[in-house]
This record gives sequence, structure tokens and C-alpha cells, in this order.
Amino acid sequence: MSEMNVKEQIQSLLPSLFSEMESQIEWDLIEKYLEFLKRENERGGFFSKNDTVKIVERHLVDCLVYVWKLKTEGYVSRETYVADVGTGPGLPGFFFLVLKDRPHLYLIDSQKRKLALLEEEVRKGSLQSVSKYVEFLYERVEEIEGEFDLVTSRAMVPYPFIAEVCTNIIKQKAVLCPFMAQSYLDIEKEKLVLSNNGMHLKKEIQIPELDFVGKRHIKILQKNSLPKRGFPREWKEIVKESKNKNG
Repeated sequence: MSEMNVKEQIQSLLPSLFSEMESQIEWDLIEKYLEFLKRENERGGFFSKNDTVKIVERHLVDCLVYVWKLKTEGYVSRETYVADVGTGPGLPGFFFLVLKDRPHLYLIDSQKRKLALLEEEVRKGSLQSVSKYVEFLYERVEEIEGEFDLVTSRAMVPYPFIAEVCTNIIKQKAVLCPFMAQSYLDIEKEKLVLSNNGMHLKKEIQIPELDFVGKRHIKILQKNSLPKRGFPREWKEIVKESKNKNG
């Protein structure tokens, strides 16, 4: 597999999706992005040693499918303002830029170590062709002023507390779409956290095409109202409760 290019690798891993994706994706951008991740991995600390040799299988494929599912479900267009929070080196957010119909993208991470390397590559390096479509924000989510149509997250804060962290940057009737592996089983806690923050679970998108890397699904959380009084709470309170499995 190492002798195949990215497009060929993805075709072999996603035979059922590839035909519908093929003409809608800028494959050369994925190739350049992969080269960037490999070249800067040691400096940025993007991946563990074991993951470095399997970046496509363990990181790029699931992020691409995640973005593709949001597009085909009608949540992404050229007019959409997308924020990817806790993006690190641009995962999964960068994959909105490989769509031929690119949205307006904001990559957000309060820690510069990883994201600043991607910004440098976009502003001055091999990924300059997408520079006008993306903004880089080095801020904590709770300190950002903005109203986005779509907010994405792969692994910033445990579910369902990601809803509390992000609620203030989501437009009314817009959506937050956490990308998840295991199902969240505490339904009462889920309902409470979402309700406190003006949100509800609109639907779940299962992704059987990614079963080879493990179960994956997307929660579609719609914001219907302002958060209740006292929410969202301070960051330290959210983190404390999110780590307390009995909380």
C-alpha cells in the first residue's frame, strides 16, 4: 500500500464511497497535506510513533469521510461558515478545503504548536491555493465571538460537554457535529447537558464504511434557543465534570 498514492489508497479503503467522491475532491491537495503532515510530524508532534506510518488509514480516511457525509447530508455548501474547534494540525477541518465546493473555514486551536505549522504551509508553502478560504484562530472557543453555521470537533472535549463549550459560537438553528467512535450511553445526562445549552439531538449519522477502523458516527446537534441561565459554565467546571464519570 505504501507504493500507492493517496487517491489509490483511499479508493482501496473506501470502494463503496469512492465513485461518488472522485470528481468532487481535490486529490492533489490531500497528497500535499499528507506530505506536510509527514514532514512536520516530529516538529509538531501530530501523531504517535505507531500512527506515523499509517496516517492515511488512521487519520485521513476517517476525516475525509466525516466531511463527505456532512456535505452529502446537506450541511455544507460554498455559503457555509464552518468552525473546526481543537483542530490541531487541521483534523478534520482541513478536509473541507479539499472539496471542490469549499465553504468558509475557520480552524481554531488555543495551542499554536500544531496549527501554526499548517498556517505557515497554507500562507507560504505547498497549500497556498486554499489560503483565501481559511482563517486561523489561536483562541479558546469560549472566548471567540462569532456565529457559525456548522461547528465540527473530533476530539477536543468529551461528549456531550462539547455542546456546552461551543454553544456560544453557533447560530440559532445551526448545528454542532461531533465526530464520535463509541456510542454515548448516558441518555439522561446527554439530554440534560444539551437542554441546558439550548441544543437537542437532531439525528445521528452512522458510518459503516469506516467499520474497518472501528465504529464511527456523527451526532447532529441543533441549537434551538439560548443557553439556560448560568450556562455555559467556566471552562474548569466543564472539564471537571467531563472527567467525572459519575458526575
